[in-house]
Amino acid sequence: MNIKCRITDLLALTGRKMSIKKLEDALFMLKVEVEGIDEGIMELEINPDRPDMLSAEGVARALRAFLNIETGLKKYPVRKSKNEVIVSKGLKKIREFIACGIVKDVKTSDEIIKGYMHLQEALTTTHGRNRKKASIGLYVYDDITFPVHYTVQTPEKIRFAPLGYDEVMNGPEILETHEKGQMFGSIISNFRKWPLLTDDTGNILSLPPIINSNTLGQVDISTRNIFVEVTGTHLPTVKQALNIMITSIAERGGSIESVTIKYPDGTIHETPDLAPIEMILDTDMTSRYIGIEFADNDVIECLSRMGYSARVAKKNTLRVRVPAYRTDIMHPVDLIEDVAIGYGYNNLEPTLPTTMTAGKVLPTTRIKNKIRDIMIGMGYQEILSFVMSSPEMLNDKMLRNEPLITTGNPKSRDFSVLRNSILPILLDFVARNQHADLPIRIFEVGDIVTPDESMETRSSQQSSVCGLITDIQVNLTELMTNLGFLLRNMGLDSRFKFAASDDVSFIDGRSADILIEGEKLGYFGEVSPEVLTNFNIIYPVVAFELRIPKVFN
Repeated sequence: MNIKCRITDLLALTGRKMSIKKLEDALFMLKVEVEGIDEGIMELEINPDRPDMLSAEGVARALRAFLNIETGLKKYPVRKSKNEVIVSKGLKKIREFIACGIVKDVKTSDEIIKGYMHLQEALTTTHGRNRKKASIGLYVYDDITFPVHYTVQTPEKIRFAPLGYDEVMNGPEILETHEKGQMFGSIISNFRKWPLLTDDTGNILSLPPIINSNTLGQVDISTRNIFVEVTGTHLPTVKQALNIMITSIAERGGSIESVTIKYPDGTIHETPDLAPIEMILDTDMTSRYIGIEFADNDVIECLSRMGYSARVAKKNTLRVRVPAYRTDIMHPVDLIEDVAIGYGYNNLEPTLPTTMTAGKVLPTTRIKNKIRDIMIGMGYQEILSFVMSSPEMLNDKMLRNEPLITTGNPKSRDFSVLRNSILPILLDFVARNQHADLPIRIFEVGDIVTPDESMETRSSQQSSVCGLITDIQVNLTELMTNLGFLLRNMGLDSRFKFAASDDVSFIDGRSADILIEGEKLGYFGEVSPEVLTNFNIIYPVVAFELRIPKVFN
């Protein structure tokens, strides 16, 4: 994501005069690349993991710490305003969450306001996933009568002049004619009622996440007090976006006030919550990862240059306070990266490895390649598919109820979980290619992921091979012959056997488990008619799936 900053403004916010060369060098050390300079305007490429730096204010804040101008944790005092936002019923399935804040006595100019607008758009595009997870609105605080109401309304009854228009429109007209309505209308258009933000007198602030009103939502150079709201479908994302927006505006000298959010179930939130997040960092692990022997105080000093505060909890263990606007810090490794940046990558001395090694193919990769050769030699065609899938395909259609690894905020239901089996993927492939000549003999060698509480990631990634045959008539004996040939050529002769089993995905009495040295590592059989119906497959199918034994590692 690129942003533009006037060099004089950036240096004024940083609080230090320096040459363009020194500024570029400092920015480069913070992983910010200067794309170009034109008439005093510097275009910067911001790393995607730093949404807090998508504005001149955020870049300057990072520079002040890195250049030892203002080190340590930046504190933003928050005063309670006693203003409230009342959330109505009916928003749960549409756009449930809201977070708000106020910044008073803000310095503004045309250029500064353009910067706020750019930050608003950049955050909603990246952090807010094109407004689906979170969208931001800025308003003239002095024109709003509190409490503000976050409610729902039928589209035809929503009537106001959207930002940039003098003409009053209803909801559907805004989605049809306004540029933002055309771009983002699909987020809410399928709902019977749409979200609406109004003040206590009934004046409309906005139609989230589409557009502000032209009356209350037009911030200009005369605005000194700004009301900020963020609505969305994921509360942590909503709060994080508010924290970044509020603190960036406050960098212009403004004071922050909180707003009380009251939900219909009685839940109350006071936002923004700028309390730092505490994490534990192991000094020995930091030294090992970076390759330099650090003392506790060395790590504290490096973290201070990156905007953290830290103290020694016990020997070789630090308690680190992470700023509320640093949404990218999720693991101690993220802190270690910032320790390296704070120390200075240019201060790290390159060293030759103590031993010379040559790269080679992993044993797992070698056996995967061998399996591919064997399957192709038996007349199967390889396919490649995504590791991500849907619960419906992996469980519902297969008549299973197996645990799945789910993603926190999927963009699509079709890609919301990690596959724990390849067979459903092959069946879906067959369903989409029934026009092809029969027989269809396909296979895939790939990874599956299953929950595993014993692992650090709470998941286990395993390599698997799955093969399938579909024809007007299928022969389970032929599949068993192919499977036996595969296992023997993998070097497992006399170490495997088949044992009859009950599997709901296969026809009763026509399935078996694959046992290797007594451990169940796979299954095969004739797929049940109910599963075939779920996938809309008209021909019978026999299939097998085998987890590649760990003995090959």
